[in-house]
Parts: sequence; structure tokens; C-alpha cells
Amino acid sequence: MMENLSPRRNLSTVILFTILSAALALTIAFFYASLHNLRTTYEHDFDDVNNNLKSMETRQTAYQQQIQTLTKLVIKSLNATDTYINNITNTVTAAQDVIKEDVKEVNELADSQNSLLATQFAGMFTVLVILVSGYHLSQHIRHMHSPVVQRKIMAVLWMTPIYSVTSWLSLVFPLSEPYLAVIREFYESYCVYTFLSFLIAVL
Repeated sequence: MMENLSPRRNLSTVILFTILSAALALTIAFFYASLHNLRTTYEHDFDDVNNNLKSMETRQTAYQQQIQTLTKLVIKSLNATDTYINNITNTVTAAQDVIKEDVKEVNELADSQNSLLATQFAGMFTVLVILVSGYHLSQHIRHMHSPVVQRKIMAVLWMTPIYSVTSWLSLVFPLSEPYLAVIREFYESYCVYTFLSFLIAVL
């Protein structure tokens, strides 16, 4: 009886071992399949990440190129603006210089016209003074009743034409004014001396 039970136990042990072995083999196969699927999934995800990184790098490169292009355009625009501003500044400066020259010419023309007008008026009055003084001198020469007194009066009368002629010549020839002033001052002092002599002779 015991001998009959022994082969059955051995058979059941073999069957149990076989079942365990099969289960272990299935577990290993299932685990291997799971690992393979997980590895495939990870490789696929890794490829997707790499592709995304490459696309991001491509976009970044494109953005950098666009930024460089925009920077170049901005620099060109700024240079063009600086050039335009410099041209405007040069134009304004040139216009100011031209305006200053025109104003200077107009002022010089106005001064010359004023000087010419003053010279004409001075010449007219100088001629008038010469005529009046000449008339009085001629009257004294024609009617020389008191020569001692009348000579002194005639010397004083010569003051106005000499003074007016030297002043008019100083206005026409500004460079000769110092020399004409010497003549004018000299005759003025002589006129004062003659007038004092006239007072002494009369009084």
C-alpha cells in the first residue's frame, strides 16, 4: 500500500513541478514581453523628445536669424536716420550761413545807402554854407569901410566853409579824417584868436 502511494506522490510532484515551471516560464515570458513593450515605449518617447528638441533648435535658429535680420534692418534704419539728420543739419547750417551773408550784404547795402544819403545831405549843406559865407565875404570886400575890424570878421567867416568842407571830405574819405581834423582844429584855434582880437579891436 505504501509502495502504491510513492509513485503517485512522485507523479504529483512532477506534475506540480511542471506546473510551477510552466507558470514560472509564463511569468518570465510575460515579464520579458512587458519589459520589451516598456523599452519600445521609452524608445518611442525618447525619439519624440529628440524630434521635439531638434524642431525647437530649428525654430530657435530661425528666430535667431530673424532677430539678426531685424537687428541689421534697425541698424540700417538708424544709420539712414543719422545720415538724414546730418544732411538736414548741414542744410540748415548752410541756409543759416547764406542768410547771415544775405543779412550782412543787406546791412552793408543799407549802410552804404545811408552813407551816400548822409554824404549827399552834407554836400548840399556844405555848398549852401559856402554860398552864404561867400556872399558875406564878398559884401565885406565890396564895402571895406573898417579894414582892421572887417579882416577879423572875414577870418571868422572863413571858419564855416573850412569846417564844413573838411567835415564833408572826412565823410567821403574816412581814411583822411585825421589829417583833415588837424586842419580843422588848427583853423578853429586861429578863429578863436581872431575873435578875441576882434573883441579887443571893437571894445
